[in-house]
Amino acid sequence: MHEPCAEGRHLFTFAVVADSHVTEEEAMAIGGYDADTVLLNIERCRYVVEEINRRAPDFVVHLGDITHPGPGTPAYEESAERFHRVFQELECPLHLVPGNHDIGEKAFPGDPLADQDARLTVNDDMIVEYERLFQSQYHAFEHEDCLFVVMNGMIVNSGLAAEDRQRRWLESLLADNSGRRIFVFSHYPPYLSHGGETGHYDATDEPGRSWLLGLFAHHGVEAQFAGHVHNFFFNRHHGTSMYVLPSTSFLRHDYHELFRAAPGFKQGRHDTAKLGYGVVDVHETGHLLHVIRTFGRTCDADGEPVAPPVHGLGPGQRGIGLDLRQPWCESAHIPTPWGLDSFRRKPIRNDYPLLALWEMGVNQLRVPLDDLADPDTGQRMTELAAFGHRFTAFSYGLPGAGARKALVEHGHHLAFWEVVAPVLALPDLLRGIAGLRGNVPVLFNAFRPESGMFSCSHGLGADERGVVESLLSLDGAQSTLDGVVFGIDRKDSPAKAIEGAQASVAGLGVKAVAHVRFTRHTPLEREEDARLDANRVAESVTAAMCFDDVAVVLDNFTGIDRGYHFSGGLVDRLYNPQVGAAIVRNLHRSLKAGCRLKSVTQRPSVTLLNLEGAARALLLPSPEVRDVPVPEVRGVVRDLVTGDAISGRLPGPALVLER
Repeated sequence: MHEPCAEGRHLFTFAVVADSHVTEEEAMAIGGYDADTVLLNIERCRYVVEEINRRAPDFVVHLGDITHPGPGTPAYEESAERFHRVFQELECPLHLVPGNHDIGEKAFPGDPLADQDARLTVNDDMIVEYERLFQSQYHAFEHEDCLFVVMNGMIVNSGLAAEDRQRRWLESLLADNSGRRIFVFSHYPPYLSHGGETGHYDATDEPGRSWLLGLFAHHGVEAQFAGHVHNFFFNRHHGTSMYVLPSTSFLRHDYHELFRAAPGFKQGRHDTAKLGYGVVDVHETGHLLHVIRTFGRTCDADGEPVAPPVHGLGPGQRGIGLDLRQPWCESAHIPTPWGLDSFRRKPIRNDYPLLALWEMGVNQLRVPLDDLADPDTGQRMTELAAFGHRFTAFSYGLPGAGARKALVEHGHHLAFWEVVAPVLALPDLLRGIAGLRGNVPVLFNAFRPESGMFSCSHGLGADERGVVESLLSLDGAQSTLDGVVFGIDRKDSPAKAIEGAQASVAGLGVKAVAHVRFTRHTPLEREEDARLDANRVAESVTAAMCFDDVAVVLDNFTGIDRGYHFSGGLVDRLYNPQVGAAIVRNLHRSLKAGCRLKSVTQRPSVTLLNLEGAARALLLPSPEVRDVPVPEVRGVVRDLVTGDAISGRLPGPALVLER
């Protein structure tokens, strides 16, 4: 069994594409939607092919729904030819997985369309036609001593003779390759949220599901990749990482029910931030899936080398942590008032917050201790902690009965338990904390009421070393507390405050954790506020990389646009990346081990954080000045939002790198 986290030497890279739905230009519009979608799918595919070529993977796997017209329908063969004309430009081998649009629908008694017209369901003629135009419906290949298995998910549970042949082939193949690293590709995922979910159109039904999962577990399959749903999902099942990839073409917009926001253009069908493909880095131990967002692009304008992606679980990944204020793995019931799953609701977990965290390079997460007590969220925390995420769970004072039980039984999955309480309450809490902590490291976070309704703050000031010494002098504190939380207000410089937090605990045997706050009492109206927030994100991440013995947490993962306090967010309510997310990602990509803060220089309209290492300086333009010129510096100046080299004017925070 291979460990979930990628470690050791990088071996090779492959790409994964899903649901291109290529359609011959003169064919009818897809599913009755706008005819422009037909041309968009083709042009979006061309862009993906061009970008994959620039990434130069060893091979590409297409997860199915290669074309939109199915076998036996008008334009199927012409659409297949159109697909081949686009993908023949790939500069590496291409392996194809049959999808329901390519080889026929799975046998699904809950599908009224298939019940009315059996011609839609996969059959032997469709298989022959698919293999004539594409590849073998199931096959395997090897690369760098790893085994890659392509299977036909549509014939599982079909009763066709082909199902029995594939079953015997797959069982024998996996048995003969016991002990090897195995990756499996199918159009359908085994499930979307949990292995016991009720069968539905978008996953593999029983008994085929249990058969597949049993094979994966018995033979130690490292990963399984699927498409079909046009949305991102991730699960772990007995050591197998299971991914559902987004589409390159359009969004299955029924899944917009996952979000607490209106779906937008075309009912969310063209939520282009959710379109993309996958790049998989295989290491000596484990692998990393990077979902590369294409934003629906249809042309490759610059042709410049693509920037390497980052991942929250990458080898040695360090940097910023995030406070997950809003629900981060909640489920929604997906209503489908059309021909598929018409007479049921599907409870499905939203995995887009997880995707946003991964692509920013974040693995340190702060959540309420109640999340660990909730059966669904607690199980997800346990799963993700084993996968490499580090959770800090906080409670105000000692937890209630449910959270207390969860802490005792599952606290070993936590990186820290953070206790929030007034300083004067700590002496009375220490014995209770010691009795509950087990082996979980404990942080103390000082709660401080402020004047005014709904006003409070938490965390010590960066210059309060005396208070830290006083806390640690309490009876039992030295053996109970492992760290102290410092609060960084909007008026404070994050870098100076983080440096001060480090000095406040130096030599005292406890860790410093800095919380950078973005909330304000007034609604988000002024443009300068957005520019200030961008600067504070950039400064905080840079300081977190420079002072790596201080854990730094931002409180603005998702923005707050209602209630009594407000803040912008790194991602929006659809969990699509915003300016802040791009800054976090680009800094985690650019700042490596050995980065250190040398000094801070204030020039007219711009602040420079001077750094040691390949990154020479962080540039922070004044939020009050709209048109700030790039200062004279040695090196290449890169915009931290776009990643592009810039000259002339600073659009926002930028990083100076060696030439």
